[in-house]
Amino acid sequence: LTALREELRGKILVDVSNATLDGPDGLPADLLYPGSSLAEQLQEALPETHVVKTLNTMLFPVMTAPATLTQPPTAYLSGEDSLAKQTVHELLVDLGWHKDWITDLGGIRTARATEAAILFVPHVIRSSGFTPFAISIAR
Repeated sequence: LTALREELRGKILVDVSNATLDGPDGLPADLLYPGSSLAEQLQEALPETHVVKTLNTMLFPVMTAPATLTQPPTAYLSGEDSLAKQTVHELLVDLGWHKDWITDLGGIRTARATEAAILFVPHVIRSSGFTPFAISIAR
């Protein structure tokens, strides 16, 4: 993406991915950036872009249909720019996320935690199958 540095200057880049190394079964087995995160790598490569990490702690169907789960899911936000996070928060609400289901974790470094949570996912899939779920906080 560094080739697009000028085009992305001042824009919001929503990172919904997890940088992992796959195991023999094709499921995430390890982190590509231990001690960091893909979101941090993107922010470093694109310093004038507002990177916001979100929606990476769930199976993809939940991203745009959170109310399909039997329990309220949590969408986490990580990023340095509060206005960018507020914009992404509003976009999530437009997608059906209730405001109280969205948790701002703080700066971009907090994306390390949500990206590391992906290592939990293969075990859930192996035990329960490929059914929609989200890693959430029970309150």
